[in-house]
Amino acid sequence: MAVFDGTNVTVPALYIAGDHDLVVAGPGAAEHIASMKQFVPLLRDIQMLPGCGHWTQQERPAEVSAAIIEFLRGLPN
Repeated sequence: MAVFDGTNVTVPALYIAGDHDLVVAGPGAAEHIASMKQFVPLLRDIQMLPGCGHWTQQERPAEVSAAIIEFLRGLPN
């Protein structure tokens, strides 16, 4: 992965996670998420789903689908 060190994500993006996801609860994760805009400059939104674990699309399919549709509608044509 060294070849990607320092590379930014340069497309519009949406971050969705569950607040009970063990990855999000890991050491340094909150700081990493808070600073995500530094390496994902076109990050449109960060959505944390309360009471949701790691498998967001399976645990909250309606909320995840709605968030993705809203994100896509906000993109330029």
